[in-house]
Amino acid sequence: MASSLELDVRDLIAALKGKTAIVGKDTWDPEENTVSGLSYHQIEEGFVLCIQDCRVLLAARSRLIRRDYVTFQYTQSGRYHIRSDGQAQWVRSGSVRMHAIPETISVFHQPTELRGLSIFVQRSRLVDCFGLRPELWPEGTRSALSCNEPSSLALEMPLSPEIWLVLEAILDCKFDEPIRHLYLCAKATELLTLSIVGFNKLSLPGMRSGTGQAAREQRLIETAALIYRKELNRPPTVEELSRRLGLNRNRLTSGFQSTFGVTPADYSRKLRIRWARQRLLSGEQVSIVAAEVGYDSLAAFGRAFRKHYGYPPSEAKGGDGE
Repeated sequence: MASSLELDVRDLIAALKGKTAIVGKDTWDPEENTVSGLSYHQIEEGFVLCIQDCRVLLAARSRLIRRDYVTFQYTQSGRYHIRSDGQAQWVRSGSVRMHAIPETISVFHQPTELRGLSIFVQRSRLVDCFGLRPELWPEGTRSALSCNEPSSLALEMPLSPEIWLVLEAILDCKFDEPIRHLYLCAKATELLTLSIVGFNKLSLPGMRSGTGQAAREQRLIETAALIYRKELNRPPTVEELSRRLGLNRNRLTSGFQSTFGVTPADYSRKLRIRWARQRLLSGEQVSIVAAEVGYDSLAAFGRAFRKHYGYPPSEAKGGDGE
């Protein structure tokens, strides 16, 4: 028999009063017999972040009562059913769902590992403080965020590469307090802002477009490219990147070949060498630049640079060059 849990957002807000964070056993699973690894963080009044790097330990049903709150559910990995208004849908990895529905039931059919986040925000604050613009949506949905009437609004869009990286940064945060809380507040605000930009542009009739397997894999390739651009000084190996994204190594490699015409390793190497040249042109020392782009050996950096440009790093000078 499945375990049953229930969380009223009003009770969550009360439990957070005077605190910056609580864990799952402080809210809806006191013994943590059903789910472990949940934590809730007060970002500001009317704005709560839930970190879900967790395990559902057995088949379970969880009821979430939102009242005047809207939830944004970010799923990096994991799979379960969500039921509302008599309908059931799969929550898929690589997606963000916005719910203004008064309540939903999540159904976990078996033990499951989940990696993602939820954000709870008061309906009125989304419009008044964070810039959500329901007037851009088709007629019939524009009143969905009114606090004066029930809502049946449930929207989904894929995780963009930018949202994926912010999500990953929050889930992997290892800072100690009080820096951790400050970091989570900044990143949660960034995450919500990026999501609102996306939903402001969302066309409801086509809201499910781009959520198929092929489109999801293409976004993961774009996310991988963004990771390489942001992590020039410590680029992940193909194996590490495959594991981080949950994408098969062969699919990752073939995706880079079809999108960029090179392997992931070659894509990373080209980015780093181009960046290194710009740093050298600014007058930085070769040894410092080599370290900045992830080379422990000056000889290896020199060989890579010469292979790309045809001359050694010490001869880098102005002019056109790719």
